[in-house]
Amino acid sequence: MDLHVGDRCECKPIRGLIGTGFYCVQVGAMVRRMGLPFAESNNPEELNKLANETWITCLLFSRTCCMLVSEDLEEPVAIEDEMQGQYAVVFDALTGLADPPCEDRGAIFGIFRQLTRGPPRMDDVIQPGKQLIAAGYALYGAATTLMFSIGDGLHGFTLDPSLNEFILTHENIKVPYTGHQYSVNEGRTVLYDERTREMLQALKSQPSLDGKKRQLRYVGSLVADVHRTIMYGGVYMYPQNKNNPMGQVKLLYEAAPIAFLVANGGGQALTGLDPILELVPTSIHDRVPVFFGSEDDTNFCTGFYRASKPIDDPMFTLRRTASIIEYSKNSILDDDDVEEDGILCAHLPQVG
Repeated sequence: MDLHVGDRCECKPIRGLIGTGFYCVQVGAMVRRMGLPFAESNNPEELNKLANETWITCLLFSRTCCMLVSEDLEEPVAIEDEMQGQYAVVFDALTGLADPPCEDRGAIFGIFRQLTRGPPRMDDVIQPGKQLIAAGYALYGAATTLMFSIGDGLHGFTLDPSLNEFILTHENIKVPYTGHQYSVNEGRTVLYDERTREMLQALKSQPSLDGKKRQLRYVGSLVADVHRTIMYGGVYMYPQNKNNPMGQVKLLYEAAPIAFLVANGGGQALTGLDPILELVPTSIHDRVPVFFGSEDDTNFCTGFYRASKPIDDPMFTLRRTASIIEYSKNSILDDDDVEEDGILCAHLPQVG
C-alpha cells in the first residue's frame, strides 16, 4: 500500500510509516460490509475491536513506531527491541456513529517524533499538538478519503481501488475564512452554561460575515462534521457541559490531530480560550472542549468565553455590518453553487 505524497515527504522513515495505509483500506472495507451477511462483524463493539487490532498490527510491523496510543486501550503500547522505530502514533481507529451509513465513520491519527533515546517512555506521547510532525483522518464511504498534513498545508488523498493506492487528488486545501454553517449538538442546550447558550442564540440572530443567515448542520460524527466544516467553512464545536465539565473530545488522539489539520488549512482550533495545539496533556485520555473551523466564525463563538463578549462592544455591530457589506461585494458563491451531497467523504473542494 502506497500513499503518494510527492517530494514533500523527504524523510524516509515517515514515508514508511504513512505508506502503511493498508489499515485504512482494511477498516474501510469492514465498515462498508457492516450489515451484510459476510461482514466480519455486525456488532459495533466487535468492529471497533477489529479496527483497533488492524491498526496496531500494521503499525507494529511497519517497524517505524516506538509507542502507540489508542482510544480503545487504557494504556499505551510500548514497542521495543528489533520492532522499535522512532515515532509515537496516537489514533482513534474507528470513530463516528455506531450504525451505517458508513460515510459517518472514520479514523483520526497523529504522529510525534520520539523525544527520548532507548526504550520508549510516556514522555514520548505526552506532547502538545504543536509538536506533531504529521496528522490525518480517514473517511469511509463511496470513496475512502484521507486528509493529511506534514505541516506544509492540508492535502486530500483518495483511494484508487484499481491500484490499491492513495493518490494525491487535492493539494493545499484552504478552510474558508468564514461560513454560514455551524455544527453543535443543540439537544444538550439545557446542559450548557449561560455563556454557551448566549453564544448559540447569537449564532441564530447574527448573520455570518458573508451576510447569510446561519444554518445548523450536525451529523453527530466528529470526522464527518469536521470534514464538512473544512470544505464549506463555518464552525464545529463541542463545548463543555454539566455532564462533561472538561469537554468530551479526547485531546491527544482526536482534538490535537484535527487542530493540526485545521491550522494547516488556515483555520482556527481553540478550546474557547486557548489554542488546542498549545495544550500539554496530563494523561493520554484527557478531554477538552473544542471549536474548529473558519477563523472568523471560531473567533466569534469563542469571544463569548472572554471577559468582553463581542456583542457587548458597541462598535462590534457597526464594524461587522461594514465587513458583511464589503465581503458580500466580493463573494462569488451563492447557496445554489454549493452542492451538499450525502457522501461527505467523497466530496472535496476543487482547488484551482
